[in-house]
Amino acid sequence: MLGVTLHAAAQGVAAPGGAWVETASQADGLQAGIAAVQPAIAEAKLPEAPEPQQQDKNGKPLMSGSADPAATSSMPVAPMFSRVIPAGMATPQIHKWDKITLATRNLYSATSIVSFVTSAGWDQLTNGQPNYGTNSRAFGQRVGAAVIRDSSQAFLSNGPFAVWLHQDPRYFALGAHHSIPKRAWYAVTRALVTRDSTDGHAELNTSLILGQAAGTALNNLYYPKSNRNFHDNLAGFGGSMGGAALSFAMDEFTSDLLRAVRLKHGQSSTR
Repeated sequence: MLGVTLHAAAQGVAAPGGAWVETASQADGLQAGIAAVQPAIAEAKLPEAPEPQQQDKNGKPLMSGSADPAATSSMPVAPMFSRVIPAGMATPQIHKWDKITLATRNLYSATSIVSFVTSAGWDQLTNGQPNYGTNSRAFGQRVGAAVIRDSSQAFLSNGPFAVWLHQDPRYFALGAHHSIPKRAWYAVTRALVTRDSTDGHAELNTSLILGQAAGTALNNLYYPKSNRNFHDNLAGFGGSMGGAALSFAMDEFTSDLLRAVRLKHGQSSTR
């Protein structure tokens, strides 16, 4: 009906000289045709506009440990430069300079210092690589080597390689509402699986793998000559990947351990 009305309305009158004149009755017909279809347009169900992505106070999109992005709307927001994101918290999307800042800020802590000394102590006890010997001087050399090795691997993985490969260097904890075996498996596999920093989809943790490999290659600059060979480099890379998996497991369960200690302390103080 609308097509017929519009067609009729479009038939103007050609005046002498080629000018086009629209009669009053034809204009009335066009208006009537438009009025006839307005109710149908009003009743048509248009697609709903997508809801805007949740953002922090600085306008950065929020990401969460949940598979449901809508969950971020009711979640507390973790600090941007926290390397471990607790379960049930959202955090702003991380960009390239944020990754460099995070990598720099998290190089040294009480936990990392304990890790340096523990690693050097084990190598001293087993006379493992780097083979500096077993005297007190060798222990100091091993501590220094552990600091350089672990720092370079952490910075390269969480900074430049994470920027280049668009990966999120943070650890998103699974949380206590999952079983311990599931959490343990999830934690240790984060050495091989990480998140894309744009939309959070899972992918191979190439930034960590390349960072560990590059840090291992740098060992050849300061390790004893006897350790500068393919076998020792391969063993060092494997040990670093295993250490990263263990570190993620500690990240997953440390909050539970601290909570248990506080609870036990609280119960003791009430007796």
